[in-house]
Amino acid sequence: MRDAKLMGRLTASATHEMQNILATIRESSGLMEDLLAMSAQGFAHAERFKKGLRVMAEQVERGMMLSEQLNFCAHAQESAPAGSEVNEAASALVGLSRRQAARGKVSLVLAPGRSGLRSALRAVDVMTLLGLALDCALPVMARDTELLLSVEEQGGLAVIRLGQPGYEALQKQACFGELQECAKALGVGVGPGAGGSGLVLSLPRPLA
Repeated sequence: MRDAKLMGRLTASATHEMQNILATIRESSGLMEDLLAMSAQGFAHAERFKKGLRVMAEQVERGMMLSEQLNFCAHAQESAPAGSEVNEAASALVGLSRRQAARGKVSLVLAPGRSGLRSALRAVDVMTLLGLALDCALPVMARDTELLLSVEEQGGLAVIRLGQPGYEALQKQACFGELQECAKALGVGVGPGAGGSGLVLSLPRPLA
């Protein structure tokens, strides 16, 4: 636990510094774009520079999003009386798992969910469960397909849904037993989605 807190603190500090660096690059590239706009007339390579600045801006925004998600992970082990915000935890986990999914040519998509939906679990517990679910799902997904996830409210509980693959296929994965054990220890329900498609994680409601 002490090691995890130390790594969380260091990661939080590092991601804040990364965000400051990226913000400086964004401001500098914006200034370069303004200067280029004022002096582009007669400059043969103006369009190439503009394209390069657009790519830089896109990558800076991507870096900012990833550093924010990593910063969320740094605080994910913390407990709070009101519990964790499920959509935020799912968003961070999905954002940081897209590269893993892309190796199998699968696109991870998190549907827009209602903000403020909470669970008694810590954010790291929500992310661990969802990570195990993805470990079960991704190996059996067809290539060039989309795996849709959503955070919803059902009977007063926060639930996380994976739209694919079939529940029987998930049960055959070696990591499914680990998912069930982890879910049981945390008081989380695990079951199939409508028509036996996908997976539903039913999270405990917040204590406060």
